[in-house]
Amino acid sequence: MIFYYLDASAWVKRYYRESGTDSIQSLFATEQRLACASLGFVEVMATLARKRKAHEIDAVAFEQKSGELESDWERFVQIQLSVEAVELAKVMARMLALRGADAVHLASALILQERFVDEDDRLVLVTSDRELIAAGEVSGMIVMNPEEGESIL
Repeated sequence: MIFYYLDASAWVKRYYRESGTDSIQSLFATEQRLACASLGFVEVMATLARKRKAHEIDAVAFEQKSGELESDWERFVQIQLSVEAVELAKVMARMLALRGADAVHLASALILQERFVDEDDRLVLVTSDRELIAAGEVSGMIVMNPEEGESIL
């Protein structure tokens, strides 16, 4: 089974049209297994709120998109910010000079991947963040950038 770990840079494309939105929409439409750290949920909500404040989306759209985000979050494998995740994120930040959120996302994806018991299980890190792409690749992960137009599935 394939699990798709979305960081906020990829996940926000579900609610706000930008480069890579079509790839993310197709991922959601096919009922794939999705995962993210709880931090990602907060980041996407904050991005929508900032877009509302900047008048890039109106109040009605903000409420609708916030509701969709809440609903979508329920279907995710949710990786909570545990002591284990914090410790690994600290190591990743130090080793790869990552920003804090990127380190948390990479650590969370690696923790999920470690827990796979079926040898056919695979994790794909879906991100548009250049530094996280590089860190994921260095860590031996399969990485997909929805902005590159290639099929994620």
